[in-house]
Amino acid sequence: MTDRYPTYNLDEDFRLRLDAFVQDLVAQGIERFSKEFERIDDFVSLAEKEPPDRDAHDLRTRKKKRYLLEMVSFKILDELAREAFNRSGDTLIVMPDCLSLHNPQCKKVETKYGTVCHRCVDSCQAHHIVELGRKYRARAIFSKRKLADQLEYYAGRSKDLGVIGVACILMLSDGMRTAADVGIPARGVLLNCTGCEHWNDVPFASNFSLDWLKEVLKEKYGAKH
Repeated sequence: MTDRYPTYNLDEDFRLRLDAFVQDLVAQGIERFSKEFERIDDFVSLAEKEPPDRDAHDLRTRKKKRYLLEMVSFKILDELAREAFNRSGDTLIVMPDCLSLHNPQCKKVETKYGTVCHRCVDSCQAHHIVELGRKYRARAIFSKRKLADQLEYYAGRSKDLGVIGVACILMLSDGMRTAADVGIPARGVLLNCTGCEHWNDVPFASNFSLDWLKEVLKEKYGAKH
């Protein structure tokens, strides 16, 4: 093996050590988060019996290992973007539609680059995200399927943008990678549970920690706000 290498260099037992590391990581992770993951196996067993063309079938049949992988990926991406996010001038909070109450009278307005919450119901979590964002001069918007287009639009208006994504375990790291691909540092906050139609026959409002979001904003702007 050559001794001329610019970064890493794999030795002969690398594969064995990598296999052992990943096996330990998976085993320890699934055990450590057994309480959080306790319903996944039963859900996947039922989902695997559904027709393959059912909406979100691929998502519904992802197993514990995938949840663990995405969760760890999110945390690593969050740490990698932390300094750049804190240096950025502006902040955009991108939240999922499933945080709203599914209220028929909801006054949110759909625009080309994201649906806007108008805080029509005080008990809705989206209402509180918008209110919190205003304290830090951060804008909050519902996410769109074409996330890259949405982020590039707001980055073009800001020129110095950082993003906080709020999403479920299976979606958040993908969104953060999309942000990185368009040159925007992104941090994230995980949903505590998923209430959307992908996982529920009768959708309900997903739940998340507003305090977690507040901590990310405070770290960037300080507690003076």
